[in-house]
Amino acid sequence: MTPAGTRNVFRSVVRALIFVACASPILSVHAQKYQPNCTNESIYTSLEGRGLYIHGGQDVPGYMTDEFFMIDLSKSWNVDNPTYKKLRRSLASDYNPGGITSDGKLWTGLTEHYAMRYNAKTKAWLELVPTNITDPTGLTGATDHTTNTMYVPFGYPNAKGHSEMLIVNLRTGDITSDGRSYPMNQQTGYATAWNPHRKSLIYVSSDGVFEYTQKDGWKPFFSKGLGVPPVWGSCLVSVGGGTKMALFGGLTKDDAMIGDIYVLDLTMEGKERWTKASVTSKQRSEMARQAPACGSTGNQVIISGGSVLPGWNDFECPKQRTLVFDVKTMKWTNRYVAQGQK
Repeated sequence: MTPAGTRNVFRSVVRALIFVACASPILSVHAQKYQPNCTNESIYTSLEGRGLYIHGGQDVPGYMTDEFFMIDLSKSWNVDNPTYKKLRRSLASDYNPGGITSDGKLWTGLTEHYAMRYNAKTKAWLELVPTNITDPTGLTGATDHTTNTMYVPFGYPNAKGHSEMLIVNLRTGDITSDGRSYPMNQQTGYATAWNPHRKSLIYVSSDGVFEYTQKDGWKPFFSKGLGVPPVWGSCLVSVGGGTKMALFGGLTKDDAMIGDIYVLDLTMEGKERWTKASVTSKQRSEMARQAPACGSTGNQVIISGGSVLPGWNDFECPKQRTLVFDVKTMKWTNRYVAQGQK
């Protein structure tokens, strides 16, 4: 059964969960004391050198959680023992887009009917804001931190029933859209990330690789070396200041799990190429997963959670929950190294 196959059965249950505002303040404790549940299909977003924020997702087959936490990227840690910070819970969420302002103060997550907003300074959830957007399940967002703007492909329904690019001002919460046409088919489970080097959104799906800018809209992004792209549940991040992109995991059209990571070099205009990291078949099998949370700092890609099974009702956490990949050495490593640390 594909991940999209039975999602609708559970969505009504998830959306009926009430908003919870815990009275206790945010906790800042190390992984030895706080261990969040492993999840896939969560809302995730990261800030360079600060944190990978993970909200909701599936932690029991077929059911969503309202857990909210951060993997601390300001400190070094081993992959078997990341440093976590527990954040206050809210609505349960299900593979929805989310973003955070560049100062780390305002986090926004989108569900089918509401925009959830969290103020990290006051450690409080703000009032839920009703929205009239496309059901965002299976959609992901890309945030331009220079303007604090999140872009969500296929996120905004227009009067003709088509889904435009959803644009969210993460500081004010204002929602607008871009109605220019897409060169790819509408779908969910795609991977997208903002690239600060090109000042554009990069999008990867079964239709290929595409690029979006506010000036020019959408266009195909011509690159070599990727082969057949994943059709669902991979993650894409900018690395090295945007000079590279990394694409990891996901499912093939036959629901086969992908354990490879591809790195796109953007330093040579017109000669962009994906390079697949060399791993053993055993490593590939151990790392394979779909719908993990991903972030980056410097030349490092940080991966958390995901599921080793393709079915929506068959969630199972990977044995090695947290992974770190170095795009400079093109190797997996057992330690995350914070900026300025060893």
